[in-house]
Amino acid sequence: MALRIVNNLAALNTQRWLGIADTGMKQSLERLSSGYRINKAADDAAGLAISQAFRANIASFKVASRNTSEAAALLQVAEGGMDQIGNMLTRLKELATQSASANVGSSERAKIDSEGTALLNEIDRIANSSKYGSTALLDGTFGATKSGVFAAGAKGDGVVNTNIVYNFTAATTMTGTLSDAVDGTWAFSSGGATTSLTIVNSSGTLKETVSVAAGTIVSGTATFENLGMTIAFTAAITAAAALGDDTLNVYRTGLTNITAEGATTGTYTITDANGTDITLANSAGTWSQTVSLSPGAGTASFSELSIAFDVTSAYADEELSGTTITISSTGSAGNTFQIGAENNTDNQISITVSGTRGSDLGISSLSLDTAANAQAALDLVDTAIGSLAGSRGEIGASMNRLSYASANLATTIENQQAAESVIRDVDMAAEMTDFTKNQILLQAGTAMLAQANMAPQQVLALFG
Repeated sequence: MALRIVNNLAALNTQRWLGIADTGMKQSLERLSSGYRINKAADDAAGLAISQAFRANIASFKVASRNTSEAAALLQVAEGGMDQIGNMLTRLKELATQSASANVGSSERAKIDSEGTALLNEIDRIANSSKYGSTALLDGTFGATKSGVFAAGAKGDGVVNTNIVYNFTAATTMTGTLSDAVDGTWAFSSGGATTSLTIVNSSGTLKETVSVAAGTIVSGTATFENLGMTIAFTAAITAAAALGDDTLNVYRTGLTNITAEGATTGTYTITDANGTDITLANSAGTWSQTVSLSPGAGTASFSELSIAFDVTSAYADEELSGTTITISSTGSAGNTFQIGAENNTDNQISITVSGTRGSDLGISSLSLDTAANAQAALDLVDTAIGSLAGSRGEIGASMNRLSYASANLATTIENQQAAESVIRDVDMAAEMTDFTKNQILLQAGTAMLAQANMAPQQVLALFG
């Protein structure tokens, strides 16, 4: 019996070591087939966390490297436009020199001036049309944020204030601000000695009186706190009769949330003809677009003008007509490019591209029709050439900076990948050695387990 117990323990011991060898070989197979030392958190929890951070940064650095390449391409497009504008400035200098000389007459100067005008138009065209994707580069708005505000209101000379339109219908000069004013028509009246001013709505349900200067309503403001109105009088009123015909129309247009990225700066006027169609046109009448809203509320998106705004309620015919939108640029003329993996200035480059239109270069009023104008044009063109050269110099400096940043990113990516590899990738030679060792142990263990299982059979010989 003792012999049988001992041999059973030997078999169990052999099986345990066989399991260890089998687990080691399976782990080696996993690592050799994947190429990674860490395939799951249990392999090395700390190493997995560190290497995952490396991987995220490496991916970010690769995108940052593409950003630098695209930024350089953007600047090349901008410089290409500037190069052609520089050629035209050189030609304008030639024309100005020719026109300033007494050897040409008025008819020749007219032809010279005509060519000069054509060159100015072409300078503006190139400046306005030079884009990288949808980003304008040379019109002076590069990197600027576009925003829009509702201006003069509908139903007369109204004003929009936080989505409220109001206008005065009499000759008395007034302006005002409204915060919580109730929609409707409001009338004014004053005390007998014009020491008070009253405003009341047409139904008579809302009314408020404020004190004013004794004997006259002078230029100043009257604040109706309960009604949420402040009225400013820009001319003195000396009698109640002067207010008798004045009314204040207050109503909400339902226009909110202007988006205007990509829109051309300027003033646009709204026209609605039938309560569903809205037309938006620029002040010059050169661009316009009509969209339909049914049943009259939603987002009016003028894709051709790159302007959109919300209409929060249905509107009656002509109720919106006359409301204007002013689109302006805010912020500096520069864009920030992300060239690193972190959100700070050391991982970003801000690039400025100056406007190159005639107005930006100071030559929009240039004329070559007389010798005196041509002589003045020489100075204007010289200044423009210097300004353009300065802008091209800024672009060149930025391109060089991007080149160095790109080279640094390439080195950073290489070194980060090497660091991540040390932590996460498998040492193929060492792992192959472990695999071979475990393979031999597995084979030997299997043979020894067979021997250990056969040994108890010898006990039967005792019964022979």
